[in-house]
Parts: sequence; C-alpha cells; structure tokens
Amino acid sequence: MVLHFSQIPRHRTYVLHWYRYTLRNCTKYVHSVHLQQRVRRVTKVTMLKHKSDKSSWNVYKLLRDMKRINSLLVKSKTEKVWRLLTTYMGKSSRRKKRPSPSVDFMATNKGPTQDPERVKSSKILADYLTEKQGKLQIPSNICDKYKAQLILPLALHEHALRKLQRIEFKLAAGPPKVSLNYTAAGKARIWFVRSALNKGRRQSRALGRLIRSEKRKAQKNLDYWGHCQENSYWAWHEALWENLMETGCFITGGPEQFMSWDSKSVKRVGTAECNDTLNEWLEPIKHSIAVLHTQSTTAAKYYENFKHGSVLQAQRHYFTEKALTVFMNRKRRYNKMLQEELQFTVPFFKKQNLPSIMKSYKF
Repeated sequence: MVLHFSQIPRHRTYVLHWYRYTLRNCTKYVHSVHLQQRVRRVTKVTMLKHKSDKSSWNVYKLLRDMKRINSLLVKSKTEKVWRLLTTYMGKSSRRKKRPSPSVDFMATNKGPTQDPERVKSSKILADYLTEKQGKLQIPSNICDKYKAQLILPLALHEHALRKLQRIEFKLAAGPPKVSLNYTAAGKARIWFVRSALNKGRRQSRALGRLIRSEKRKAQKNLDYWGHCQENSYWAWHEALWENLMETGCFITGGPEQFMSWDSKSVKRVGTAECNDTLNEWLEPIKHSIAVLHTQSTTAAKYYENFKHGSVLQAQRHYFTEKALTVFMNRKRRYNKMLQEELQFTVPFFKKQNLPSIMKSYKF
C-alpha cells in the first residue's frame, strides 16, 4: 500500500531543507531588518499552521510559493516578496480577533522601522563588496567605519555611473516608440495604444475593465458552443428514436453531418439536408449556434473598425507627441547636467557626488 506523503521521512527532510534555505537567503539578500523579520515570522507561522495538513494539493501550493519566495530573494525583488507575504498574512489574520480601540497603536506595531534610503545604500554596498572581493580588489575583513566613510561613497558612485550609462543609451536610441497592440478575446482583437507613458500601472483602468469584460464574454460564448455540441448528441439520439418509431428506418451517421462545430467558420450552420424529425430536434440548436456566431462576428468587426477609426488614431497621435515632448525635456536636462555638473563630481562630497546631482536633475 502506498504511504501518505506525511509519513515519508524524505518529505520532512525536503521541507526542512527549503525552510533553512529561505532563512539563509533572507539574511544574505535582504538588507531591511523589518523585511527579514517578516519573512521569518510568516514562514514559521505558515509551516506550524500547516504542520498537520493532509491535503497534498495544499502542501504542493505552499512548497511552490516557498520556492518562488527564494527565487525572488535571490533576485533581490523585495517588492514582490512583500506582496506574496502579504497574501499569507491576510489569510492568517482573518481568524484573529480585532484589537480593542483602547490599545495603543504604537504598542501593537512591534516591527522596527528603517530609512528606505539606508536600506537601499546597504544593498548597494553589499553588492559592491561582493563584486570587488570576488575579484580580490578589496580585503575580506574591513571595519564598519571604513565601509561607511570610504567604500560606501565609491559604491554609490559606481551604482549611479551605471544608471547614467543606461540613461545615455536610452537617449541615444531616440524617442520611445508608440505602437498599436492588441489582446485577443475570442474572435475579436481589442486594439489599444501602447507607449512608455501608459504601460504597467499607468494603463487606463477603463481599458483594463473593458478587456476583462470582453474576455469573459468570449469565454461564455465558447462555453455555450460546448453546451450546444453536447446537447446536439442528446437531440440526435432522441430524433433517431422518434424516426425509428414512426418510419421503422434507422439513420446512420451523427449530428456532425447536419451541423458545423467550427466557431471560426463563416458558412451556414447546416451542412446537409435532414428530414422533418431531425430538423425538429436540431433546429433550436442550429439557431443557438447561429446567434453565438453572430455575436462573436459582430464583436470582431466592431474592434477591427475601431482599429482604423479616428478615435484610436487620434490617441496614437497624442501619445506620439507626448512621448516626443517628454524625451526632449529629458534630453535637455541630461545635456545641462553633463555640461554644468558632471565635470565637478566628487564621490566623497555629500552635495556634489553623482547620486545627489542626478537626483537634483530628476534622474
């Protein structure tokens, strides 16, 4: 008899391996004390909560998320780690009682607070030390005073220099491109303008609602096609039985001879002639298929006409001009910074180092 996974020693070893690996990555790649404590606390609470969980699917999802957290920690994607931990914090906090209003908020907030700039600088310093020590350019043991006063300005300067090179490369490539993109919703292709000014979180919420709505409609249309196909077989057998009782003749074949199940077909629904009995049973399904085909075709034609219409072309022209304006302003600030400030940068001067100069010019 096959043992349950909870009774296999290798499963316990595997889970403990990933738990220890998570703690090591948390200490190595995260430089925020608050995030480190959050990772440790959520991981520990989740493992204790599901220690006696017998559902293989739940355990699989938990291990999958633990692997995902580790991959994000290695890549230093702390924002995604925070959001993933928030989902588990929300699941565990639903069953907890709400604190009374008399409890002081500062007393309940036990997590330490850190300056985001200091956390970012610590991350840059750690990466700089790892790179230079790997090349044997910096000794392994350095006191904290030298790190803060000598090496940290050099690390920030090199990090800002790399950022400046990326900015220069983007400016040399010219204005950002504006294009027409689409997303499929059944037969329809929903066209919209995509540029550097309206991608990601800047995308229109109305456009997102429209895309989700059209995709749900297209999925319903496809589900109805499946229901019609399923019902056609029942109607076919009922028609065969009724025709056999009336005429004593048995009809061979199937409903595919009299119907087309290709949702992309623009031909008529019926593909062969059928007698009155078959037509009586199959005609309602034929009518439903025709309605579904009309709905999907109408939506496809509407968005295809919208692609070539004046509204979308006007949006494309607007974003093209807007992107060009933003690019020219950015290039003007870069040239001004290059001529007036960059030749006087000193890494060890707080107001004259490269990061502060780039920040003053909004880079």
